[in-house]
Amino acid sequence: MTAFLVFRDLPGITRDQYVAAQHAAASAARQSTAAGREVAYLGGFFLPGTAQAICIFDAESAADVADANKQAGVPVTEVVEAIDLRVVTRDDAGSGRPPGGHPT
Repeated sequence: MTAFLVFRDLPGITRDQYVAAQHAAASAARQSTAAGREVAYLGGFFLPGTAQAICIFDAESAADVADANKQAGVPVTEVVEAIDLRVVTRDDAGSGRPPGGHPT
């Protein structure tokens, strides 16, 4: 699978509304996987100062990620392929993450 970042513009959204959107995106990703198109929601970042969010997905294609977000009813500004270059730190050592990135 490939990592994708989903950029969102969310003017006027509250933290609680963003949390609800995260749950909707995760649920839609699970439904997509159950339907045969593997999509995994890995989390995200809410930037309240700019009313934006960046969410992380694993999927076979950007189209699958966009479709899952459309099904969730969550706005998407852009979906881009990403290469995960995060370094495992001591805090991550027991997280189950492989070196350099997100869980497989």
